[in-house]
Amino acid sequence: MNNETSLKQERDRFVAFTFCWSDIVLELDHDFNIIFAGGAISAITGKSEEELIGKPITDIIAPDDHILFLQVASATDEANRIESISIRLQGRSRPTPPIQMMGYRIKDLRNHLFIGLRLGDKFGKTSDLKKDNASGLYDEKSFLKAAQATIQKNTAKGEHVELTMLDMDQLQALANSLGNEDASHLMNSVGSYLRSNSLGSDSAGRIGDNQFGLVHSGDLKVDELQNKLSEMAANASGSDVKLDIKAATLEVDGQNISEEDLANGLAYTINRFKNARGKDFSMETLTRNMSDLVNEAHEKIATFKHVVAEREFFIAFQPIIETRSGKIHHYECLARFRGDQAGKSPYEYIIFAEETGLIPEFDYVMAQAALQWLGQQPKGKEYCLAVNVSGYSVGDRGYIKNLMTLLKNNTWARGNLMFEITESSRLDNLQEANLFIQNLRKMGYKVCLDDFGAGAASFQYLSTLDVDIVKLDGSAIRNARQAPKGRSFLIALGNLCRDLKVETIAEMIDDAEGLTFVRDCGISHVQGYLFGKPSPNIKDFDPLPQLELFSKKAMSNNAATLSVMTRI
Repeated sequence: MNNETSLKQERDRFVAFTFCWSDIVLELDHDFNIIFAGGAISAITGKSEEELIGKPITDIIAPDDHILFLQVASATDEANRIESISIRLQGRSRPTPPIQMMGYRIKDLRNHLFIGLRLGDKFGKTSDLKKDNASGLYDEKSFLKAAQATIQKNTAKGEHVELTMLDMDQLQALANSLGNEDASHLMNSVGSYLRSNSLGSDSAGRIGDNQFGLVHSGDLKVDELQNKLSEMAANASGSDVKLDIKAATLEVDGQNISEEDLANGLAYTINRFKNARGKDFSMETLTRNMSDLVNEAHEKIATFKHVVAEREFFIAFQPIIETRSGKIHHYECLARFRGDQAGKSPYEYIIFAEETGLIPEFDYVMAQAALQWLGQQPKGKEYCLAVNVSGYSVGDRGYIKNLMTLLKNNTWARGNLMFEITESSRLDNLQEANLFIQNLRKMGYKVCLDDFGAGAASFQYLSTLDVDIVKLDGSAIRNARQAPKGRSFLIALGNLCRDLKVETIAEMIDDAEGLTFVRDCGISHVQGYLFGKPSPNIKDFDPLPQLELFSKKAMSNNAATLSVMTRI
């Protein structure tokens, strides 16, 4: 066998090895132009291998992923290798689903970059991961899953892994001030840059409008990351003013933490970052070892389980009132703690319980407590109570089974008990959620959908979920009162709900002007501090505070005042 034949066989052998993993192979020069293309490239892009020779690879990459590819590929000048990342090609008519890509730069072969692409879902069983449209990063819930998987995978290999949370104050406000194209470019650039610096170039997420997280190697220079992001924002705004970007980095030792503890620790960390604000919070409080936060999460879980098991909570009632008559329609049941947790806001614990899977049990015991309270009332006293059901609980089979059994054993409560679905954004399967809702309604229990706002998702829920009542989010009411077109929007929303035979509740009504505004917009019920704060003594609302606001004279005067203010 001559030398030329031997070299050809050696080349063919390596090509065969490559196709054991890759469906598409590409060779790129130093300017990222295609020198060679092979595999299923024509079937995916509609372009032949010959057509692609000499063309930039960005011609076949989905536009939204251009920045990501260029950042990752440029880094091979130093790192040589592109670890597995998720990227989309530009298909015949639309971008493809995510495709797994790996690459290697070989300096001895004219410093060319060799790319392998594999079709199919990189994450397998976690293919339900969802991304934020603007940034291309995982949404909060999916980031939690992706971060856990990445940490476990990389720490198992002995790698030094860290988690960094970034607070980019005013980023969303800046994007809102730009034109659509510039805003899209800014958010895409930020997302691509964070992805390219995360492990596998696909371990970053958007947790809030201005809040982000990424899992990365221990040698990432976070201060340089902050500076680069700040420069991006300055370039987008066309000014020298840079965003104030705060960062908190945690060391993660995934090998010495169980899978369950890691999940709880991540949930606890993200919740503290997302929700904690005020004098007792600073980014520095998060800059710790993950093991410490896991221990804190353990303590919090134990505390919450104790509260549930020992029933160390009580119900505080807040009335929901008809806007025309002033009659109380029902009371919302809100949890308040006893014992060591007395006086503390339950909000943080409830959010934590949702993220760590503890909320279904709490929702169930709240329903038990409401039924117990109703059963203790004297005859002739008719009350209707609404208990909250988290969107997480709606998808929990154990909760549904236990609740249905509880209701079947207490049929006397029909007409006295309602269910209010909170955190509707957590409803993963709207069809299954609607089945649960309809089962409740068939049994004689009304269902209210909480957190209804102006977003497109709210209207999707309303079109898919057949409910009796929707509660308009307090921020939606506030925005409607402030925006020039807010009144028209709220009137249209009220008309839509009436056409669907769905009642409406405006929450956070804390002043008489707010009551008049929503009443004149056709909203049927109100809830808020105007009529008193939640109280464990339901008699605090008998008679109803501010009942005089519902007299014919008061309604006439308030309507006239609002009309004048609207014209002004």
